[in-house]
Amino acid sequence: MSQKRGVGVQLFFITVFIFGILTAIGGAVVYYHQEFLKNWMGPALIGAPPVLGIIFFIITNSLFNSRLKELEQVDKTKKVSKEKKAPEAKKEEKPKVEKKKEELKVTPAPVVPEGPDPETVVVQFLGLLQKEGRLIDFLQEDLDLYDDAQIGASVREVHRGCKQVIDQVLKLAPVIDAEEGSQVEIDEVDPIRIKLVGNVKGKPPFRGVLRHCGWRCVEIKLPKWQAKEKLDVLAPAEVEIQ
Repeated sequence: MSQKRGVGVQLFFITVFIFGILTAIGGAVVYYHQEFLKNWMGPALIGAPPVLGIIFFIITNSLFNSRLKELEQVDKTKKVSKEKKAPEAKKEEKPKVEKKKEELKVTPAPVVPEGPDPETVVVQFLGLLQKEGRLIDFLQEDLDLYDDAQIGASVREVHRGCKQVIDQVLKLAPVIDAEEGSQVEIDEVDPIRIKLVGNVKGKPPFRGVLRHCGWRCVEIKLPKWQAKEKLDVLAPAEVEIQ
């Protein structure tokens, strides 16, 4: 349990660091172009990185926990096998022990189920966001070179493509299943699942207004990884032959 929590905390801080930088970039763009605040573009530039960060954390944390469970199950299987063999070895004579060793040589070892590496999942998911929504191209662009109309059209296409990827790959559900703006009571605070803001004093239970329901990942449906390398191309280069 402590190992799982340690991995979860590390992933949480990595996610906050990476997507915090992206949020800061979006905030800077809005600061220098405050006309974005008059329409949906300002909230989109600031709000998109945190949403992607939550999705990133959910996927990687889920895969790490799944891998740890598999390894723990293998360790338990080996431990039980050794405990069963120890009393039998004491009762048997030397020839029987040697015979048992021969039997152990042909006994297959427990097989750990293979699954995608967390790094591969991150690369694959970013590749899908790039393929359908051109997300990486958009984040790498210098928006100061374009006017508001051009940026607005680009954001619309990025939003449509990225939403399509999320709908296909992830099955999402709210962390707190209640209407935003309603009163809710929090009996136990998990800082990863629930963020308390405002005048937070004392100990649980807390009562407050639900400002955002949060999102959790119920199911992941990534296609099979086709690249030759574990960390390979996010998007292929395109060359037009004249």
